[in-house]
Order: sequence, then structure tokens, then C-alpha cells
Amino acid sequence: MDMHLGIGGVALALTIALWFGTASGGKYSLSWGWTLFLATVAGCAYEAAGEPFSWVSDLILDGAGMAGGVIPKMTAAGLCMALVLIICFAKNSLRKLALLGVAFTTVAAGAEAGPFHFLAQRIETIAMHWA
Repeated sequence: MDMHLGIGGVALALTIALWFGTASGGKYSLSWGWTLFLATVAGCAYEAAGEPFSWVSDLILDGAGMAGGVIPKMTAAGLCMALVLIICFAKNSLRKLALLGVAFTTVAAGAEAGPFHFLAQRIETIAMHWA
């Protein structure tokens, strides 16, 4: 039996931590900063994980493509900026912040340029060396 966690396992573990860490009334709760940090790493992990974990990033990127169909000149960078503004200025619960953070990072990593794409590639490279 294979005993390493793998990229998909990291993405799943971070998603579980985000789900239960953002619930109100739990024994432990994540702060705003930790929620956004874990969502960023989870989004990059979903982008790097491959099948079947890439279904999450595929779903988010398909939604981004639909937004581009509604607003024809919308680019990935423009959508990322809109998500950043929603994250920073809208009144969000921690769970909504986690979902928006994963969506932002997935769109940014899927744009094939910039730091989040680089982070997704580094996660994939590290996982290949540890496997």
C-alpha cells in the first residue's frame, strides 16, 4: 500500500480543514488570514492534482468561462481582480471566504502565468520528487 499523501490528498485535507475550521461553534476555528492562506494552497493543489481532483478546478474554470461569455472582454486577470475585491470589501463569512479563496487561486493558477501558476507547478514538482 502506498503511504504518501499525494497532491490530491493535500487538496482534500485542506478542504476538510477549511470546511470544519470555518464552522461556527467548533472547538477550533481558523482566522481570516489562515483561511485565505489554506484556501490559496488548496486551490493550487486542486490545479496540480490531476484527475479526479481537477474536477474542482475544471468546474471553477468552466464557471469563469461562462462569466467570459456574459462579459465578452473579461479576462482571467479581470475575474481575479473582481474576486479579490469581493474578498476584501464584501461582508463574507469564513466559509464563503474559503470558497472564494479556492476559486480565486484556481482561476489565477489556470491562467498559466503569474505566481499562482508557479505555485501550482512547484507543488506538482515537489510531489513528483517525493513519490
